[in-house]
Amino acid sequence: MRSRNAEQVGFLGRLVRWPAFLVANVALFLLIGVSTIRETYRGYTVDREISTLQAQADQLEGQKIKLLALTQTATSTDSTELQARTRLGWKKPGEQVYVLTGYRPESSVVADNYTAPTEQPLSNPELWLKYFLRPTQ
Repeated sequence: MRSRNAEQVGFLGRLVRWPAFLVANVALFLLIGVSTIRETYRGYTVDREISTLQAQADQLEGQKIKLLALTQTATSTDSTELQARTRLGWKKPGEQVYVLTGYRPESSVVADNYTAPTEQPLSNPELWLKYFLRPTQ
């Protein structure tokens, strides 16, 4: 009888051990899964924050370059003279200043290779007419 009772206890003991083993494995699996998901999300948020900060750094670098270019042009003597002429109406000795209304120098383009138109030479008859009909002084 004893052997039969020992078999039942052994079989019952094994049945009791399997669910406890399964519950422990499921709990361990959930613990590892939750930790993995949490760390993955943390890494994602850190990467997103890094990319946002990198974009801000690039934008600030662009502003820095623009400001450096602006300070270089503002400190040059040519720029200072141009600003004094356009904004303050200053002139050099012997110059005449004309004020154009509706003219914005920021929007116009000045050609570097501009040449002033030259006067056409007068023909021989025009020179004679000019000589004889010039006003008396």
